[in-house]
Amino acid sequence: MQIYEYRDRKPEQLSGGQQQRVALARALVIKPDVLLMDEPLSNLDAKLRLEMRQVIRDIQKEVGITTVYVTHDQEEAMAISDRIAVMEDGIIQHVGTPQEIYHRPSNMFVATFIGRTNFIKGQYRASEKMVELGEYRFAIENISLEKDSPVILSVRPEDFIMGKDSDAPLKGIIKDSFFLGLNTHQLVELSHNKQLVEIISESSLDNPLVVGEEVSLSIKSHKINLYSEDSKENLIKKA
Repeated sequence: MQIYEYRDRKPEQLSGGQQQRVALARALVIKPDVLLMDEPLSNLDAKLRLEMRQVIRDIQKEVGITTVYVTHDQEEAMAISDRIAVMEDGIIQHVGTPQEIYHRPSNMFVATFIGRTNFIKGQYRASEKMVELGEYRFAIENISLEKDSPVILSVRPEDFIMGKDSDAPLKGIIKDSFFLGLNTHQLVELSHNKQLVEIISESSLDNPLVVGEEVSLSIKSHKINLYSEDSKENLIKKA
């Protein structure tokens, strides 16, 4: 547990992270068939959470014990887990790898619970296999719809491409901007329906896009998900 040098200390003389390591050692020493962890890092500060997350992952892989890990921290779940079960009101909504849960969530609840997303109303044209957002149209494959239907698009903030193309059919106005180091988050009001969407883009030294400016938008269409308005189920077929 990398705390051998503290072996003579009393529990109250240990830091929060050291106490968590002791608790993990006590659970492992009896060699259980299954290790259960219920929010084990909830009382630690941000830096210690990251440190202990890696410790738990390393130890779990070393000892090879099946571990059930309960957490409300979605980033923690994706970093530690081989498979994730997302539950709502005690009912499992989706079980899959972190990649499957994030990129192809089974319904709208899972899409909002794991990661951030924008829901935008659109129209599906079955004869052309196209989705329409106002004047913006793009092709969509592997969809389980055979007739024209209203749909709800789920677009992750990082799956927008933003620029200054004056001829682009999808436009918006930057309403707010937040610099967060590696990335910049923008709130953009879509021109065709006045909906606010969140967009995440890589920060630059001289960002030419400012609040109040009109921007053009496109979407990484291969990464979006589509949901029906009634069932909220994902209409994109699994590969």
